[in-house]
Amino acid sequence: MANDIEQLLINESGRIGPDIYRKTLNTSPWLKLIKQDTWPDEMGDTISVLTYERSLYDQSALNWGNVSITGGTNCVPAAEQINFAQTLRSYNLQQTALESPEICVNDLRFTMKRKEQLSNIFEILKENTAWAWQNRYRDEYIRVAEHKIIAKPNGNTLHEGVGSFPNLEPVSRLTQGILDRVYLQLVRDGAGNKPMGRQNGRPEFTVICSPETSDHLIRSDANIRQDYRWNPGVVNELLAPLGVEKSFRGFYHLIDMFPKRWDWDGDSMVERLPYVAVADADPSGYLPTGQKGDKFVVNPAYENAAYEDTIVFHQDVYTSLIPAPITSPGGQTSFDPVSYRGDFKWKNIPNKATNPDGTLGYFRGVLSNGTKPIRPEWGYVIRHLRCGPTLGLVDCAG
Repeated sequence: MANDIEQLLINESGRIGPDIYRKTLNTSPWLKLIKQDTWPDEMGDTISVLTYERSLYDQSALNWGNVSITGGTNCVPAAEQINFAQTLRSYNLQQTALESPEICVNDLRFTMKRKEQLSNIFEILKENTAWAWQNRYRDEYIRVAEHKIIAKPNGNTLHEGVGSFPNLEPVSRLTQGILDRVYLQLVRDGAGNKPMGRQNGRPEFTVICSPETSDHLIRSDANIRQDYRWNPGVVNELLAPLGVEKSFRGFYHLIDMFPKRWDWDGDSMVERLPYVAVADADPSGYLPTGQKGDKFVVNPAYENAAYEDTIVFHQDVYTSLIPAPITSPGGQTSFDPVSYRGDFKWKNIPNKATNPDGTLGYFRGVLSNGTKPIRPEWGYVIRHLRCGPTLGLVDCAG
């Protein structure tokens, strides 16, 4: 019987990895849009990528001379030299792991509805892998993006940091005016040559924001609502499965249900996480007596946070590199294959002291990737005031 249960755990764990991508790929833009490639082995633990920057001649000195049949310099016009500029950026491989608590095979012998409970465990494991990756991709985009904007006036522009946010408190919601300015900067910086899509020849970019922010941008002006309503609605094939039907003022709106949110403590920003653990001994008496272990609930501080981040996404800001499994590197050595994508495997490791009979095991998933910066200058993150949806309450007379 114990062997049957062990085999069940091994077989079912093999399905977790594929299910992650089959079931969760379209639930978050971060799991869909980030470019993927393979980490290059045998090149050291830190790799550098060389980017050739835009280079121009001295625009004030270019000399246009007349061509004349009498002069002796017609065949060799005066020239201005173009000096090339490069930027060298380094990146490295990082890893982490997720594990379940230890499971005693013999305990499952007496468990009611064993397969049903194991199915719930597998779903939780898959959910955690998807959650870890979407947070990783979002965090890395914010880290790599060069433009970090605070929605606060700075003369005729906004406060902006390169590499890190200015330590300031935003004073405005995200407005279409802010996005219009970012749009022009992207086009002038060359990002319009590789947009997410085009409409009537105009580049279309992507903004990843909360549903509240998207709704406010579209509904804030009656004329803008009409523009959105009558937009013909041509979208990139990557965006359609994510619920995008049309673009709006140069941007496709992608909804992130869990953007980063913040409060100001008087000196700096404090992040509010989406979920918070509630212990089984919660003194409020809200939880049933039979709860075992901490459960995570929506964090009220997250729901009521004053500020949040909206990301102007460009698919060429970075590429995620996943290492390939190494099984036979040579020298008569061999290793078990590791997915590095968070696919959970059942581990039953015999140990004379702690697991002599091989009846204790756990699920373990390894996640690893390297963030290869491509065009960080096309990445924008805007931290702004967050306003919840209007309730639209009406009294009995209404």
